[in-house]
Amino acid sequence: MFDFQNQPVDVQLVYSEALKHGRIAGGKAYGSWSKNRMAAFILYNYGIELVEIPEAEFLPNKKGNDIRLAVDCIEIALHNKVIDTFFLVTGDADFTALVYKLKSYGKRVIALARMKSTSYELVSAVDLFIPYEDIVKSEKLTDPIDRLSEELEIFLKRSGKEFTVENISRFLHAFNVNPNKYGCETMNELVDTIYERKVERPEKIKDLKLLLIKEAIFGMLSEENLPVLSKAHHVSLSDLKTALEILVHDGILEKQDNTYNVVRNKAFFSTILEKYPVEYTSLLSFIEKVYRAFVNGRVKSLNQVQQNEFKLSSAEFKSYLEAIKRSGCLKGIDDSDYISYSTPAKIVCELEDLKVCTFSYFVKRVLSHTFIFRDELDYIKELVFSNDQALFDACIEHLIKSEEITELGNVYFYTPK
Repeated sequence: MFDFQNQPVDVQLVYSEALKHGRIAGGKAYGSWSKNRMAAFILYNYGIELVEIPEAEFLPNKKGNDIRLAVDCIEIALHNKVIDTFFLVTGDADFTALVYKLKSYGKRVIALARMKSTSYELVSAVDLFIPYEDIVKSEKLTDPIDRLSEELEIFLKRSGKEFTVENISRFLHAFNVNPNKYGCETMNELVDTIYERKVERPEKIKDLKLLLIKEAIFGMLSEENLPVLSKAHHVSLSDLKTALEILVHDGILEKQDNTYNVVRNKAFFSTILEKYPVEYTSLLSFIEKVYRAFVNGRVKSLNQVQQNEFKLSSAEFKSYLEAIKRSGCLKGIDDSDYISYSTPAKIVCELEDLKVCTFSYFVKRVLSHTFIFRDELDYIKELVFSNDQALFDACIEHLIKSEEITELGNVYFYTPK
């Protein structure tokens, strides 16, 4: 329960601290949110109910929030037996009576506040008092833009919006974010920085991880040849080093002597699929909806399939649409073989065949980066097919029959047409 009007705090820090003491079942924050729009947005991200306590310079409201908070606490204590702990973000002595009443109901009470604005009576009454200064000191130093980006990402996901330049800009303007606080001269500079860090650079790192994996499998990867790779592929050396650090940290590469070797585990195959995001249930639903849309004549080309009809990220939507495009199950209306996104097309198979050919795309994508040993097929079956044995077997059979993959000595290779 945030007495935000009298004890403004860094919400992320306090929420993380509260999690150390149990599962958070809910919360409320009391304040004048028209004056604290950024804090309101962050509280909303964490599922905290915002209770508006109007306040103006000529009309202060010093006790309205205290009364509302106390009444709500008593109501929760009486009607929700599951709640066993109350975490109060306040240092106000007026809440001492509330603390004793909650304890009389068998509830544990924790308070967090700044030492200089906390009454001795409240500290003595609660089961545990946490000085706000202590959690600020122990906070890991995080770049302010990264923290803003994280909150923005949560907000956009909950709002069903994509992480685009336009939506970032709308958000920052709506919450009156001052770019100077984040070391940027203009709002456009801040927007571009956030987008580069959250979208463009992660995509680059995905590509670089695949590059390093291929080098480790088919060549010789060492720290000494990173500058050569950087120059040959026109990529940043620092980004290459970052990608290498991630692969080592995730247990996908291990260093032996002076070279890096691949650890062929589940994480290894999952990393390859990062570039081609796939989730079994959502892909099945996507295939079925696209199939019906073509059969019913609602869409006549792939670019008429709209992302807003699906609860998918842009990356997933693009990945699934590309998989259907490359499935071999579409032909032009005039029976031509070449299909682009804008070509008027028709589906020339049954739904079950479309599923097999579309899911097969993701098996081929893995095989385009590495061979697969027979005993590693279970990783693919889990990651792509969610252990749907029948669909998995049908895809492998289809790929072998169409000669797109070849098995030699219990090892599968991609043999593109």
